[in-house]
Amino acid sequence: MAVEAAQLAVAPTPEVAHSPWSMFWWRVRHNAKAMIGGAIVIFLIAVALFAPLIAPKDPNIGELADSLAPPGQGYVLGADKNGRDVLSRLIFGSRTAIGGALLVVLISEIIGVPIGIWAAYRGGWVDETITRVWDMLLSFPPLLLAFAVVAAFGPGLGKSAVALGVLYVPFIARVVRSVTLVQKEMVYTEAARALGYGQGRIIFRHILPNCISPVLIVSTIDVAYALLDLAALSFLGLGVQPPTADWGTMLSEGQLVLLNAPHLAVASGCAIVLAVLGFNLLGDGLRDVLDPRQAQR
Repeated sequence: MAVEAAQLAVAPTPEVAHSPWSMFWWRVRHNAKAMIGGAIVIFLIAVALFAPLIAPKDPNIGELADSLAPPGQGYVLGADKNGRDVLSRLIFGSRTAIGGALLVVLISEIIGVPIGIWAAYRGGWVDETITRVWDMLLSFPPLLLAFAVVAAFGPGLGKSAVALGVLYVPFIARVVRSVTLVQKEMVYTEAARALGYGQGRIIFRHILPNCISPVLIVSTIDVAYALLDLAALSFLGLGVQPPTADWGTMLSEGQLVLLNAPHLAVASGCAIVLAVLGFNLLGDGLRDVLDPRQAQR
């Protein structure tokens, strides 16, 4: 009996199998950047979704008698030059700011992911031609090209999002191309070709799943850049048009009365900083979680 007890004491305990999702969430919970960034992003998305329930006043209706009212006199964050509640406009502005940035990244993904895979998989003159086009686009700042496109086709959130989405394609496509170049030379890809599988099956079963992690990381960070670019377009009057609430438009209106009513610019500026910080932290955290080797460097 004593011998059996000793054998049981030293016997190795069976390893508990963990699913990829459980490991992913465990890494997220233990990554401070991912948790802080995720909390900020979830908070902003919740504010955007439930804006009509959260906003204390109508964002487009104001009292001229309360023009430029400071915070505390019936307005939590004060009122703008038209007597509209700044807090309400800030809450509703999250819809255009975050929604527009997500639309920009979605457009870039829809166009960039297939092009990146196709260029790398085909190779040859196709890859060379597409790569040179990307290099041409990347040689110009996206915001500068967006100015030209929006100026030619007119202002508006939809036109600005489409213009920036097309200009963001090279950022996504180059990442997808790099992953595809590696994956198409892997042993299991060569085995799939030897078994007679078609290109579509190889791309969707072997290459595309390996592109999800890097695309997710790049897209999260691109949302922050898109948010800044859309705010810059609205600041210059080429993005969201009044009276629609938007952070860039509010910042433009606030800088005109910065000395008399600084709360206008401060409120919208802090909202932009918070959103950009949240998406950047989330992107950095996801990079550490999905590719732990990057975190060790």
